[in-house]
Amino acid sequence: MANGTVGKARRRAGPIVGITGNIGAGKSTVAQMLAECGVHAIDADRVVHGLYDDPDGLLARAIAEEFGAAMLAADGAVDRAALGQAVFANAQALAKLERLVHPVVVAEIERVVQAVAPATPIAIEAIKLIESDLVSLPDAIWLVVAEPAAQLRRLRERGMSDEAAKRRLAVQAPPQARIAHLRRQRGPSVPVVTIENTGSIAALRAQVRKAWQDTQAMLRKDMR
Repeated sequence: MANGTVGKARRRAGPIVGITGNIGAGKSTVAQMLAECGVHAIDADRVVHGLYDDPDGLLARAIAEEFGAAMLAADGAVDRAALGQAVFANAQALAKLERLVHPVVVAEIERVVQAVAPATPIAIEAIKLIESDLVSLPDAIWLVVAEPAAQLRRLRERGMSDEAAKRRLAVQAPPQARIAHLRRQRGPSVPVVTIENTGSIAALRAQVRKAWQDTQAMLRKDMR
């Protein structure tokens, strides 16, 4: 990520919170609850889908060149189902896809961040937030965690088969590894808040509101 872009993002009056965690942990629910607190939420998955759905975009053309025209739907947009079948059981193919997707997504999210009013706080929700160049943007990281059984149940509720869900969960990095990677990338100063999505929706909402208050207080202290 270009240092100039990161500098602009960090000079914002409103903080940027990065929300991450493994699949099925409840990141989107946490981001929606944080939006209730007046935070502008950016969903990296929606950004990716928007880029996939643009038949005239560079990403669709790059995917077709790398993986074949069968990855495109009739209208020229990326066929996400076909692409998923092609890459998620193949580590090398998935790595190739991520090398194509991540720079384009980071650039688009940077553009969205710059378009938001400087005083408005922002949350960026992304499963690969720490592992991509997006790690340079947040002033604080929220790590959403859940029990594996709860993650598996949520993936089933999305229509995923048991086999596919277990395969997705098996390749996810544990929370400790994510935090260790963050520290290598950003050092010890970035606040990390763990959100435990283990109870009711009401309990999670209360946890999110308190975490937001605590995060703002930590960031104000760091600015002194």
